[in-house]
Amino acid sequence: MSALPISIVVPTFDRPDQLRQTVPSWLRQEVQEILVVDDGSPAPIEPLVRELAAGDPRVRTLRLARNRGSLAARNTGADAATGESVLFVDDDVHLADGYARTLHEHRVAAGADAAAGRRLWLRRGETPAQARRARTRRVAPDRLVDRRHFAYDDEADFDGDVEVPMACAIMLVRRTWFARARFDETLYRRTGFREETDFQIQLARLGARLIACPHALCFNRPRSEAGLRGGQRNGRVLRYEWRLLANDAAFRRKHFVALGHELGFEPGLTPWLGALHHYFGYRVPSKLRHVFGTAPRGTAPSGAALERDGAAP
Repeated sequence: MSALPISIVVPTFDRPDQLRQTVPSWLRQEVQEILVVDDGSPAPIEPLVRELAAGDPRVRTLRLARNRGSLAARNTGADAATGESVLFVDDDVHLADGYARTLHEHRVAAGADAAAGRRLWLRRGETPAQARRARTRRVAPDRLVDRRHFAYDDEADFDGDVEVPMACAIMLVRRTWFARARFDETLYRRTGFREETDFQIQLARLGARLIACPHALCFNRPRSEAGLRGGQRNGRVLRYEWRLLANDAAFRRKHFVALGHELGFEPGLTPWLGALHHYFGYRVPSKLRHVFGTAPRGTAPSGAALERDGAAP
């Protein structure tokens, strides 16, 4: 088959071990190019990417002169992309074969502007095949998005494509939208939390249509196997949690009126009260359920809704 008019864009920072595990799955996608954006890693990533690509002419590496954050890396990749659509992938995400093609075909069939699949969060020692067999929890389409906590249920299975205001972060977006919507490089530098949520809400406010597609699968590698090197979750735990909370409040402040009046969310009485309610009413219980292995709705953290740093909760 000929390559689809899709550019895969992957921001990365100092995580060579992750790339060794995930790049092969990207190479199996039927796309026209793969752009790995090195966000100023201490040691350039390009030699490793070139080794892993094994001469595949679709693969290019872009390097930022300094560490500017994954949002700047995403914008840089989108600006350099030549495909009609851009598929954003995290450096610790393994794509199932056909992920790009499935999203492309379903996006076109639905007449949508963006599409995202299911993301299964691997447990330590678990393979994608095992996760695929184990994650059978189904939900009603109207339960995919928690409009009080701004959370999307990444792992849920459901019937058919569903139009949603927010979805999994591993998303395919028509490139023309980047003339009107950008990843906010100033508001979310402290951690990656809310960066994709913000972008998807921008799209929704502009009238773009985003669909969640249960037929496309990807797999997030366990934080416990990724180590502490690179990514966005460097630093002390309490400092990270505080920054996550601050990001959430900033997100709610930015979109406060639109979230309630235009999109049907419940942003809270104030941005900070809403952020605190999310933290103690959703994030903390989700972390406890993840640790103890129970699986009610909300167990799986969403890259768009919980944190964009390749970490399980």
